[in-house]
Amino acid sequence: MPNQAEPIDQRLVRALSHPLRIQILEILTERIASPASLAEQLDANLSDVAYHTRALGRCGCLKLVDTAQKRGATEHFYKATPGSFVGDRAWRRVPSTILGGVSGASLQTFMDKAVAALEAGTIDARDDTVLNWMPLLLDQDGWDEVVAIVDEANERVLAAQKRSATRLAGAEEPLEAISTVVALASFETAGSRPADAEAATPTR
Repeated sequence: MPNQAEPIDQRLVRALSHPLRIQILEILTERIASPASLAEQLDANLSDVAYHTRALGRCGCLKLVDTAQKRGATEHFYKATPGSFVGDRAWRRVPSTILGGVSGASLQTFMDKAVAALEAGTIDARDDTVLNWMPLLLDQDGWDEVVAIVDEANERVLAAQKRSATRLAGAEEPLEAISTVVALASFETAGSRPADAEAATPTR
């Protein structure tokens, strides 16, 4: 969990201070890994990965879940803490000067995973795959209602993940672990505000 002694803005600002940290955090959201395995997957220098992993740990974004002796050294294994994944509601509370970077990182990660799934054929492997988006025209009350619906859906998805983790860990016989991406988004479209519309209107 985040360190309650410091504002969440500062925690996340430090977590975002290097692009390698975003990559590390994305991997450790999905699985437990050591800096050595992260460095191999990211094709990065081990000392750099270890440094940024420790920094994420100090920010409260990672937790140490295991250690092992390997070649006379202690190998540390980490997992992202709940709510630390890029795109979580908490990331929207970072200063506006870096908010665009957060949104860009969220969209880029989603697109990378979607393209990889498309190329692998897994995006259409299940009949109940959900892949849709819808343009809406809302007033402020409608916008607030949609935000509440998305927030509730997010909480229910995370609760389902926790129940799945319990079942996977406690099963007597191995259960199939389905690596999944769930995307929830609602945002104001470009050109929807009068100032944007005026800026987009050519002058004679």
